[in-house]
Amino acid sequence: MDQTVALLLSIQSVCFALWAVLSYRALFQIRAIAAGRSGQVFPGPVTFLSAMGVWLNDPAHRTVRILWLLALVGTMAPSIWIALTSDGLQ
Repeated sequence: MDQTVALLLSIQSVCFALWAVLSYRALFQIRAIAAGRSGQVFPGPVTFLSAMGVWLNDPAHRTVRILWLLALVGTMAPSIWIALTSDGLQ
């Protein structure tokens, strides 16, 4: 394995771990919004989707959304770069 590919895969691993943490954080934030709006401990799927819309538009969660998107792009970018380079798969 080329050192560049190993470096890119390491970066991808870190980005994926960050993405996973931010995804769970967003999931729990959305669940808290849904529970607060419905008053139920286990809100239904319609309430969850409604709360997701609130979370997506809430300026207080903007930093988490931006970091989540950057982590997602950071996870995908090394694979795309390796696939598009001529010596990446050899």
